[in-house]
Amino acid sequence: MKRFFALFVVLGTVLLAAPGIIGFQVEPHYQGLMQQFEKSGVKLVSQAYQRNWFGAESRADFQITLPAGPEGGEPEQLNFSLVSHITHGPLTGNGVHLADIRSDIRVDGEALLPADYDGTITTLIGIAGDGVTRIDLPASDVAASGERPAMRFGGLQGEMRFDAEFKQVEANLTLPTLHLGQADGQFLEIADVVIDSHSSLDPSGLMLGGGRLTISRIGLQDTQDDTRLEIRQLGIDAESKMSGSAVAASVSYQLEQMAVNGTRYGPARLQLGVGNLPSQALLEIQQAVDEINAQQLSEQAKAQALVNVLMGNAPALLKGDPLLTIDDFSIQTPDGQISGNLSLQAVGLEMKDIGNAPALVNKLVAEASLQMPQQLLELLLSKKLEADLLRQFEQRRLLDPDSEIPSGERLSEMARALSSRQLTQLLGQEMVVAQDGMISTRATLSGGLLNVNGKTIPLPQAPQ
Repeated sequence: MKRFFALFVVLGTVLLAAPGIIGFQVEPHYQGLMQQFEKSGVKLVSQAYQRNWFGAESRADFQITLPAGPEGGEPEQLNFSLVSHITHGPLTGNGVHLADIRSDIRVDGEALLPADYDGTITTLIGIAGDGVTRIDLPASDVAASGERPAMRFGGLQGEMRFDAEFKQVEANLTLPTLHLGQADGQFLEIADVVIDSHSSLDPSGLMLGGGRLTISRIGLQDTQDDTRLEIRQLGIDAESKMSGSAVAASVSYQLEQMAVNGTRYGPARLQLGVGNLPSQALLEIQQAVDEINAQQLSEQAKAQALVNVLMGNAPALLKGDPLLTIDDFSIQTPDGQISGNLSLQAVGLEMKDIGNAPALVNKLVAEASLQMPQQLLELLLSKKLEADLLRQFEQRRLLDPDSEIPSGERLSEMARALSSRQLTQLLGQEMVVAQDGMISTRATLSGGLLNVNGKTIPLPQAPQ
């Protein structure tokens, strides 16, 4: 009995002491989670971490820079906070773990969802340091508040699994529906979003992997300017992997249909690929980008720092003879189908060749083809020329205020006449070929020689 009592006392002492000791181990793992946000480009503005014996409280403030809209202006800053309540192990409400973390997101100090909302964001860190973050946000309707639109939220479920050092990360997320509406008649609706991704640390030191995003429908409407946009069955697949000592990556897009104010396009496909990227150069870029994201830099300073990193590593990237491809490009339009492909590779190219056109051409190998309806090409040429003409007339008026700018109808007539002459010249020079209402062209570039539709086009030659 005394031994049993002594064992009970020892066990109770260990259980009481363990949370405080474990607390020192939990904080580095939590900081690792915060670093994952920074590596994704989200700016960590400030962080407070208050450790107690049985748990901890943390608040991390982040900032995302939203790009300026098409009308220009300054980029918008979105501030949000991640507020976490941490329970130290080894015994938590979810079993034996190093820690149990409950978090909620607040935008500009205001909870994103109502206070009585029964949603959970839970992170469980295992005894070995590996863990899982589970998101379970049930459906809810949120009334408009200030500048925030009314929201009909269909729920959000998913999880992210990671090992102790974040060398392997898998994530999945599903969003049945999201509807944002404003009193002025603008609304956005997104349905059936599914995200699956996986990444792992390659022996080269790079995080490589892939993922897939699918959205069954995106609807956007603005009754003020009578704009309606609908996208159906959008799919995006991405993958990066090692190929020998270099990295290859690809992104493919699939779209079943897009309707703009009733005009329908699709289906559409596009696959982008890059290859022959030296892993060591990419690793140095990745490490430099991580350091830049961790600094408190303005957006202008960050952009300049990224340019400097890319320029500093450009010579090493060129040594791999990088390759760019566009495969399986096609889109169905009301006038017919557009299709094409492109392969472009730099072979032996050096930085000193970039500003030397003849040397640059001699070190590029390319192959491209394009086919489109003649009616559509004429329309595109006409629209471009119309914009060019308007700009010329506006510049002339700056020099001569008495000069007139033709009416929109007259500009359109002039542009159509010019586009017709340009197309006739292209056909006469065999730069494009017309057949059965379609325009096509095929070109190759190799050894400084450009061949278009079987005809060699003279190019500037590098000095001997």
